Amino acid sequence: MRQIEKDIVGAFVRGDDARRDNTESAGGTLYLHGNAIAKHFDGAILLSNAGWATRTTRSRLNAVLTLAGKRNARVFIKDWSMHIERNGNKEAMNSSWYAVK
Repeated sequence: MRQIEKDIVGAFVRGDDARRDNTESAGGTLYLHGNAIAKHFDGAILLSNAGWATRTTRSRLNAVLTLAGKRNARVFIKDWSMHIERNGNKEAMNSSWYAVK
């Protein structure tokens, strides 16, 4: 895990505001390049690739899952497409929001 993820994603998981380079935690939302990619909502964490299926987006989303202790989920890229696996169920991700409890 990169240092920026430990610091800024860690702040997001704790509910703190922080910013470094292209990643920001503000008001319970995690932003990458100004695009919301994770939110706290009703006891769950909502994830989105915001339409950007990049290695950086995947890395930030997996850092959220790791630091939040969500061992039942992961984000990965297969056949040039981003996917999410939750509780053993895999599906292709688009710019929608995906809840992880």
